[in-house]
Amino acid sequence: MSDYHIYIKMPSYLRQWFVHRHSGTEPVRLRNGSIESKLIKLAVVKPPVSAVPTRQREDEVAICIPYSKTRDPRIYNHITDTGKRALLENVKNSFDVDCWTFLHDFGRIGKQQKDPIYLYMEQRGIKEDGTCWDSIAKIYQRLRKNYLTN
Repeated sequence: MSDYHIYIKMPSYLRQWFVHRHSGTEPVRLRNGSIESKLIKLAVVKPPVSAVPTRQREDEVAICIPYSKTRDPRIYNHITDTGKRALLENVKNSFDVDCWTFLHDFGRIGKQQKDPIYLYMEQRGIKEDGTCWDSIAKIYQRLRKNYLTN
């Protein structure tokens, strides 16, 4: 891993889940060979001449740029907005799969999903901040509705 970072804006629940899933600390050090690591290796480019180094904002997660022989982070350490969107979309898809895998059996019981969602949050390192449970419940309901109609 390198000492060069990229910063991606994520909702609170997603940021906490992503950090917990990969390294448990920030900046996130992705596992070598993970899809996110491969995507970043492809998405980083040489910074434009006019580029100013960015600082991490409050709602962003810091991710170490993985080392690659073909794309040395000392040279390739800038990610475009398109690259950020692609990475965020990939992280959201991974979250959806993890959420569905954990919660879908509870949907057959027919009771409220409150406690299973809190259990999911607890096991995935997501702390409630007033929006996390609602966001995850809505995501799960969308996934469930999509599953039931297809």
